[in-house]
Amino acid sequence: MATQKTILITGASQGIGAGLVNTFLERGYNVVATSRRITGSGRFREAGHLALVDGDIGEAATAAKVAQTAISRFGSIDALVNNAGLFLTKPFLEFTPDDMRKLSSTNIDGFIHLTQLAIKQMLAQKSGGSIVSITTSLADHPIAGVNASLSMVTKAASTPSRRALRWSSSRRRYG
Repeated sequence: MATQKTILITGASQGIGAGLVNTFLERGYNVVATSRRITGSGRFREAGHLALVDGDIGEAATAAKVAQTAISRFGSIDALVNNAGLFLTKPFLEFTPDDMRKLSSTNIDGFIHLTQLAIKQMLAQKSGGSIVSITTSLADHPIAGVNASLSMVTKAASTPSRRALRWSSSRRRYG
């Protein structure tokens, strides 16, 4: 890879996120990986091309730390993978307002906080970039017996946002 690109990956301590961290490192990218307790997960060790940021992505301060880490350590933000997600399963009548706050914080607020910072940096760099949001197919194709209505609502919230960002300007493509 001629120029090293920097990618931010949320929800990076396990599953798809951890797989993406490994894949992008193998391909020579700089990676800023974040999750609530990524440094304590034992999955990764900070190294030359890998920065780890602990924190709740639903908090604006965590998103700011992730973006600042990318800029100060690697000089750019070239891509973002919004992978972090909370998924609670229970019958609709058992969901509480606190459940909704937790779901919204991670699945919606986290998307907004870091996506805004990434777009601002990409525009400042004038080099473009990519934003990918990993969500659930259950939002469009529910499965009988999977009691996760509020989880699906909050996880799917990024879909219309991404579509709106993509076409928000005739000369710029944001998402």
